[in-house]
Amino acid sequence: MRTLETERLILRDWKETDLNDIFICLSNPRVTIPEGSSPCESIEDCKCVLDYLILVKNNYAIELKENASVIGGIGLNEDTKGNPNARNLGFYLAEEYWNKGIMTEALITVIANAKEVTEVLSATHNNNPKTEHILTKLGFKQVDVIKNVKRKVDVEYHDEPYYILEL
Repeated sequence: MRTLETERLILRDWKETDLNDIFICLSNPRVTIPEGSSPCESIEDCKCVLDYLILVKNNYAIELKENASVIGGIGLNEDTKGNPNARNLGFYLAEEYWNKGIMTEALITVIANAKEVTEVLSATHNNNPKTEHILTKLGFKQVDVIKNVKRKVDVEYHDEPYYILEL
């Protein structure tokens, strides 16, 4: 995966030295639970997540240029239905950087540089309005609803809106 840059960000592969920054992000339940994940309870839990991100190489660390801190992540993962030209999109950002246009800036750049991709797909966990807002702002259209989803953090089953961006 190549490194991408925006005015405020460097989007790059994950590194071992990102552990403390990703722990700050992924230990916050306000960041993880709306996206369908449990917060990391220890630095060791987070190390397992980081090791995975380093291994798979299809996830960008979002580094803020002004202080070289990693403040979030974006994943463009293979389509679960096997379409080689589609990617499933997931993303998260440290809470202190919400509502500053950072995620929009990062996503526009990542999607524009996904050259082999013709479709980007994304489901929003439990009607997450922040994620839905970003997706629709970027031109994603809701095309379906995934019924009866229950992730680790969920108490009960729910439906999730399913979005697509055709490139």
